[in-house]
Amino acid sequence: MSEATRRQLLQLGLGGAAVLALGGGLLSWVRGGYALLPGEVAIGLSVKQLCVARALVETLTPGGDGFPSGRELGLVQRVDEQVWAADEAMAADLRAALELIEHVPPLFGRYRRFSALGPAARREVFEALSRSRRNLFVQVASAMKQLIQICYYTDPRVWPAIGYDGPWVKEPKPPASASAYARLFAERGGRA
Repeated sequence: MSEATRRQLLQLGLGGAAVLALGGGLLSWVRGGYALLPGEVAIGLSVKQLCVARALVETLTPGGDGFPSGRELGLVQRVDEQVWAADEAMAADLRAALELIEHVPPLFGRYRRFSALGPAARREVFEALSRSRRNLFVQVASAMKQLIQICYYTDPRVWPAIGYDGPWVKEPKPPASASAYARLFAERGGRA
């Protein structure tokens, strides 16, 4: 009887170790490996969400043919600012959308997080998300694409590439939230 008990104990121990290793690996896949680039500051988003937003910006606004890249324009901070300035319900939805995009690639045959994929694989996953039969996926892709495009095309450095000479009112009047965000950004060590 004592032999069976030792064997069962050994099996239980090995099984428990496997479960812990698998759980730790899954937790690492969900939470680990996120780092801000120099000059980036997470204010409206978590560090993880800001990294996902950066991957999305790089995917949707790569630049070229006279267009600056979204990364060159610091678009990830503009997205963070929009989330920070939004009402809490909208901000929560945007954060959840970024989390979904980060962890959806396995459903489309890619076994890495969105932010860990290469540029071509990110485009494939995002396009698959946009064409999905799941309405939620299409809505998330559409909303994030629209947010990034609005931030991109309102930047004066993009206007020459589209032949726009700017607004009639030449003196910009940013909302109070933009000034408050700029102060927070500077206080936390961000660089424009």
